[in-house]
Amino acid sequence: MRVGTMTTLFFHRRDSDDRIGYLESVRRCRDAGFRVLDANLCALSRRQTTLHLDDWRRQTEEIRNEAEKLGMVFSQSHPPYRGRLDRLDTEEDRQYFRSMSLRAIEISAILGVRWAVLHPETSPDLNSFDPEENIRENLRIFDAELELGHRLGVGIAFENMCDKGQRRRFGCNAHELELLTDACHSPLVGVCWDTGHAHRMGDDQVPAIMRLGPRIKALHIDDNWGEQDLHLMPFLGTIPWERVMHALYVSGCEADLIYEIGINAGMPDPLKDLSARYCYQVGEYLLSLFR
Repeated sequence: MRVGTMTTLFFHRRDSDDRIGYLESVRRCRDAGFRVLDANLCALSRRQTTLHLDDWRRQTEEIRNEAEKLGMVFSQSHPPYRGRLDRLDTEEDRQYFRSMSLRAIEISAILGVRWAVLHPETSPDLNSFDPEENIRENLRIFDAELELGHRLGVGIAFENMCDKGQRRRFGCNAHELELLTDACHSPLVGVCWDTGHAHRMGDDQVPAIMRLGPRIKALHIDDNWGEQDLHLMPFLGTIPWERVMHALYVSGCEADLIYEIGINAGMPDPLKDLSARYCYQVGEYLLSLFR
């Protein structure tokens, strides 16, 4: 296990709509101490990254070459996510989103990503919640991503979700994630465990981690107070990190410890590097609990 972060640790600027690009983010993450990254590609569908342009392959190769020069590796990625394709306004919107979802898998392959994280979908057409129907729906929705990932050697890790108020969501528990991954019949399909999502469900997440064990191929590490998805740095919320890290160790999880935190989003630029170095040091402490 290695400590890493999403590239979005450096993304937002406090007083501007301009975004920090991937090359700058890679360099600043390395200066903070990180050597492992998650290529966060969610902004592709919002046109907030230049990787939606026609020269995306050249840009991606430039990012990969810079990372290699700096001794950095991309172990996972986060393609765009959505509610459902049919919730987008127009057929053009849906086609664009799908093209960017597939492009994210290709970008992941160029960067050397082992696991791309997708959000499982929940069927809106059910009178009662039916896991089997939801599995069929996910296999239909993600058929192209699963096929492309298999062809390019990029694994797909389905992330644990969390319910929204009274709305039930598929993939919130270990059993449903097991059913979904088993239905794919592929060693290139696994689970991404999001500690913040699990904590919001109100249950002790240790049994779920122990149950999933080696199925966990990717991690999203963040904290909260058990109510909202705050993406806090560990120890700023109420997750019992000592127990979670021990469970990851005992379960046989081999995923990297990847931050999905928003600590830098509203900070002035001169403070971003300082907070990133602090995040790295907290990550090193978390690794010391992996025993």
